[in-house]
Amino acid sequence: MAAAPPAFTGNLKKALAGLRRINLDGLRWRVFDAKGQVLGRLASQIAVVLQGKDKPTYAPHVENGDMCVVLNAKDISVTGRKMTDKIYYWHTGYIGHLKERRLKDQMEKDPTEVIRKAVMRMLPRNRLRDDRDRKLRIFSGSEHPFHDRPLEPFAMPPRQVREMRPGARRALIRAQKKEQDRAAASTKDDKDEEEDKGKKMLEVKGKARKKATLGDRKERLIFNKHGIA
Repeated sequence: MAAAPPAFTGNLKKALAGLRRINLDGLRWRVFDAKGQVLGRLASQIAVVLQGKDKPTYAPHVENGDMCVVLNAKDISVTGRKMTDKIYYWHTGYIGHLKERRLKDQMEKDPTEVIRKAVMRMLPRNRLRDDRDRKLRIFSGSEHPFHDRPLEPFAMPPRQVREMRPGARRALIRAQKKEQDRAAASTKDDKDEEEDKGKKMLEVKGKARKKATLGDRKERLIFNKHGIA
């Protein structure tokens, strides 16, 4: 016997809000697991499903996207330093009341809004925008109240590693060439030092031989002067 799904402990009214205004006939319930996923890549896939672009019946003026249930929004990841550098701005309407909040603070306050803003800013601004927003259900954890629906897990496409950009490639080539030149210069310096050492040793040996030759000559002169055979 299958285990009963865990009871939903969140705000049920908010989770089911606006569901009656959606025609659910023929729609699929796609489940996205945001754990460990990059924010932008996940949002782009959700936007495609919401617009129905993954269907052969897609038309830009017809709303035929599927329901999207996003789980584990609190475990989303971002690249670079966006967690501290990305800032959300909004205005209250009063003079000088421009508010801001960093992504790190927004994740602590409500991580579901991070994904919602990323997805909604990828959708076209037209009359279908509100209907697509209602089809997006985001939960910070793994609990949701849609266990009675025919859920289909969405498989994220494999990430394609983009080739290195031309500027970065040129910088890498310059760094490699610089390292090679440095290694060649150090090798040349070592060879020069060895050659200098060899020359010095030859000079020392030559001086020693010269001194020995001069000493022998002096001894011969002394011996010849005193008549010593």
